Amino acid sequence: MMTTPLEIKIQPEQKVNIWSGFYKKALKERQNQLKLAFPNLFPPTSPIISRDSFLNTPLSGSVSNLTESSSDVSINRNISSSDINNLSITEEKFPITSLDEHIADNMIENCVGTLGLPVGVALNFNIDGKPIIVPMAIEEPSVVAAVSGAAKTVSQFGKGKTFYTTTSERNITFAQVVILDVPDSLLDENEKKLNSMKNEIITYANQYCQNMYSRGGGVVNMIVRRIKKNERKLRSNQVVFDSPSSEWLICHFHIDVCDAMGANCASTVAEGVAPFLADLTNGRIGLRIVSNLCTERIITASFKIPVEKMKYKKYTGEQVARGMIEAYEFAEDDVYRATTHNKGILNGIDAVALATGQDWRAIEAAAHAYAASGSSETANEPVRGHYKSLTSYWVEEVEEEIEDVNVKQRYFCGEIKLPIAVGTKGGVLKTNPVYHYTLGLMGHPDSKALSAIFACVGLAQNFAAVRALTTEGIQRGHMSLHARNIAIAAGAPSHTIAEVTDYMVACNRINLNAAKKYLLAHELHSTLRKHLEGTDSQSSKPPSMFYFEEYVPEGEDKNNRVTLNIAFQTLTDQPTNIEYPTGSNDDPISQLLFGNKDYTWISSMADILDKFHFNTASSGRANYVLAKKLKFLSMIINIITTRLMTYYPKQTTRFIERIFRHSKRPKSSPSSSKTKTQQPSIEKYLLSVQAYANQQLQNQNIHLPGPISAHSVPSSSGLSWSVPDTGIFRKNVLDIADDIKNLRDPTLIQVGFPLLLALWQVFELRVVQWVGHSSLSSSLLEEQRKVISAIVSSPIPPYKPSEVHPLVVINGKTQDPPYINLFNRFIPVYSKRFQVTMILLCNAISVDPTLINSRRIKFLLTLGSYLEWELAKDHDLGRLGRDLMLIQNQNKKLSHDGNIGNGITNSFIIWKEMREKTSPKQNMFHFEEDDDTDDSVSSPSLVNTIESIDNEPFYQRYQEEIKQYLLETNHSIIKSQLFNTETCLLFSKEMLENTIEEYQKYYNVKNLLDSLNTN
Repeated sequence: MMTTPLEIKIQPEQKVNIWSGFYKKALKERQNQLKLAFPNLFPPTSPIISRDSFLNTPLSGSVSNLTESSSDVSINRNISSSDINNLSITEEKFPITSLDEHIADNMIENCVGTLGLPVGVALNFNIDGKPIIVPMAIEEPSVVAAVSGAAKTVSQFGKGKTFYTTTSERNITFAQVVILDVPDSLLDENEKKLNSMKNEIITYANQYCQNMYSRGGGVVNMIVRRIKKNERKLRSNQVVFDSPSSEWLICHFHIDVCDAMGANCASTVAEGVAPFLADLTNGRIGLRIVSNLCTERIITASFKIPVEKMKYKKYTGEQVARGMIEAYEFAEDDVYRATTHNKGILNGIDAVALATGQDWRAIEAAAHAYAASGSSETANEPVRGHYKSLTSYWVEEVEEEIEDVNVKQRYFCGEIKLPIAVGTKGGVLKTNPVYHYTLGLMGHPDSKALSAIFACVGLAQNFAAVRALTTEGIQRGHMSLHARNIAIAAGAPSHTIAEVTDYMVACNRINLNAAKKYLLAHELHSTLRKHLEGTDSQSSKPPSMFYFEEYVPEGEDKNNRVTLNIAFQTLTDQPTNIEYPTGSNDDPISQLLFGNKDYTWISSMADILDKFHFNTASSGRANYVLAKKLKFLSMIINIITTRLMTYYPKQTTRFIERIFRHSKRPKSSPSSSKTKTQQPSIEKYLLSVQAYANQQLQNQNIHLPGPISAHSVPSSSGLSWSVPDTGIFRKNVLDIADDIKNLRDPTLIQVGFPLLLALWQVFELRVVQWVGHSSLSSSLLEEQRKVISAIVSSPIPPYKPSEVHPLVVINGKTQDPPYINLFNRFIPVYSKRFQVTMILLCNAISVDPTLINSRRIKFLLTLGSYLEWELAKDHDLGRLGRDLMLIQNQNKKLSHDGNIGNGITNSFIIWKEMREKTSPKQNMFHFEEDDDTDDSVSSPSLVNTIESIDNEPFYQRYQEEIKQYLLETNHSIIKSQLFNTETCLLFSKEMLENTIEEYQKYYNVKNLLDSLNTN
């Protein structure tokens, strides 16, 4: 490997240093000083120095420029430090600031914000004769100060007053291609074959880095390596795969990546050339990837300081030099010390890497690998596998001529040698505008010069750390800076930070408690805490977590699998973590909240309901996963609401009413009489469902899709509310004191209500934030509220036998019996619980938005209402035997008002009772007479319900009633209009019929319905 020293330009001795006292300045002063020192890098959008102030301010100590930058960025050294304080500076945002959130969101996945790090500048560096300041991004105190102090020592007393560096001749990055399944007997032959075809292979590989090749880089060499496979310790029951080869066969491609870091280029070349190598060797390709151990990008940085100039604090130069060499030798021989020794080096290097947009993880990996595998300064050189120091220190004695006299001079020598792969082109450098400024502060170096800066910073950081360790220790300086952070964390105002810091250092108690006590003693702490008065006491309690993971069978694509992680604050003393449907069956809360609705059930339902897809829907759209998430959220919300209604119907209904009651009212004048009627409530939503069904289904007045309009009006049922100021975002809806005051064990409510609220919040937030179509988003929000209202309602009003019997004959024509009208008021609300309309609206999210207008959304509402009723009938006939057995053998009641909490809700059984002799006395929101005690429901428990029943005997027994039930609830005319493919456009008739048929098969009613239709 050839190395070339960078050109050294010795500058005249500096008389005035504009950076003197830089660390004593305020933040804004430092920023303004950088603007003045780098006028080409920070061109003002408005004058940062008033013209009159500049012309009338005398410049004392003016000196000539101390450097000529290789770029258009130069340091203006024609000002003194004192001049800066006298200039009139206008306020202006400094460009080295946090990353814009919109840029950050496009850089990584699942972005939630940006994490800021302090950016400082290390001063006093002279590298190969060139003065330079170095940006560093790091949160650890003392690092920037230590690096600057060490650089000052070298620049003042070092030989040549500079760091010296050498770099590799070219920026070579390795790409590895592993060739497997080559038998031992053919290894020699294939090795020779690959070497003999090296030029052809290189030519072939260069087609995968054409841009790099055109700039003078590209693949320049290929080396075939063979590595003996080591014997490995086998674990118990470990399976070992047979291999025909006892050696690894690897092709190393050496790629000149010019000024790029080169990882992406190397991986592209490796993947591109791999099939060609497989054909040549008849082998199987294994890994093909970049190697971050870039041993042909070795950087060396060094300095020499006269030993007598090594004097530090109260220690002589000889003492400092000896102590540092002993510390270095200890790191060479002890891996525990070497680890911390090198960590300090990377403190400096990583900080520059972060500030300049480099892959600091790759730099660290290469450095540690090199430290573990490189040669060591011992008698047994080289020592392989011995983790060692990346720096070396020694004292050398040379004869020099000083004032015509030859004298022996001792120099303390320091050197660092390590691989560093950095880039000044490509990568994220153009994504984050801050890197333009941080690289600009260094004069926009090329990649070799940048790697040299990295090495010098690492050497300076290690020099400062080892010097402190071997003299006064690091705690004095380090902990003083650490104390400042403690003072800030304790809430000290900026003007008292120094005071609090001095107090903690003086009493040697550098901790948060000491800082707070100091603030309290000076009546500062209480002032700082005033803004926290009234803080929710629950906020200190850890949140509970709800986790859902969509079940995906083995072998199927899991890229679009839906997972939900939702934090919520329970009203219990301890947090409760719930997993659904993967949670343990031993969790009683999960069992009560979800019952037998396991992953099989929810996956089956989701699979069937997903078949109601649009002709134009595409799973490739980015919002396809959003549609799935909203569907699962809605289904889980409905499951939990149903289960809570089963155990606590009154409390759950009151909770939902409370949510609606606290919803934001529509804007209107105080005297408006309509304000109260527009307030969302369960009753309002039920009436809207019944009215819509009467208009669409009973009168057969169907909204069919019309021509696409660019100005569609959002559909509305007259219910007005807004997001996010709806009731579900207000804490007082969780005031459940009255709901649980008479319950022995309120845990299910204390967990279930907050979880339901959190899920509902997430649903509404995601709709508002991510569903861009206003009409569609409002319909989704309103539909979910309709479903919830249907679940908690009692949709059958009170009636008397005289209202349902006998039949009425007018003008010789038999009219619909009165119970039909009563039943038709029940059915739309009851079937809304099956949420097909919600599924259709969610699926619409994945459709081209130009195909969705308000007329088509109304059509979806009509189609959904029809399908919900069809599915409700299939469901109830499929559960007929089970429900009748529960009523007859387990003393379960039939819910005569349709309320889930009052018994079994089966539409056929309710229809039959209405038709014959039922006389319930409930009203629409009436519960059976009982109090709020927990005699029957306060300690809910799982009941062994009958899940599998042979329905045939019941079908035989009630065959005539079932036929009449299907006849009286038939919507064949509506179906013929809805399933007309010429007018529907969005769906196919076959898809709709096939999906309904699948649902019938799922509930085992297909044969029953076919036989009844035949008869």
